[in-house]
Amino acid sequence: MNDHKMETNINKLKIDLKFAHANFVQVANQLDPNKRCQAGVCGEWSPKDVVSHLVGWDKSLKAFIEDVENFDPPYDADDFNRLSVKSRKHLSWNAVMNELKTNFLDLEQAITTVTPRMKIYNRVMGWLSGRIEDYDLHKSQLEDWL
Repeated sequence: MNDHKMETNINKLKIDLKFAHANFVQVANQLDPNKRCQAGVCGEWSPKDVVSHLVGWDKSLKAFIEDVENFDPPYDADDFNRLSVKSRKHLSWNAVMNELKTNFLDLEQAITTVTPRMKIYNRVMGWLSGRIEDYDLHKSQLEDWL
């Protein structure tokens, strides 16, 4: 595949990710404030826990892009998710939503540095697809709670 085609592919994923993130945030902001910390939207997770989970993965992808040589990948996704949620339990809904916004903007900036000639290109492409799926899945779960 030529560089132009590969650049088109990552640009499409960037747009799709931005769209998935924006749609998730829109639905999350419509939630009844009394449900935001109520368990059960995704297994035992509350909507706030779901946001914490998304923050963790976005932050991890950014770390991978920015320093692949020193990146320590999350080998156990369940453990990674648990730690992402636990580390933000003390935060308010607004604080977690602000962290999601800030981390997503940082991730978008990091993605702009990825080019088809980079060794990490295909891994980033796969990870972007996974992030889109994650946002879409959790948006649907939150919609069921509206």
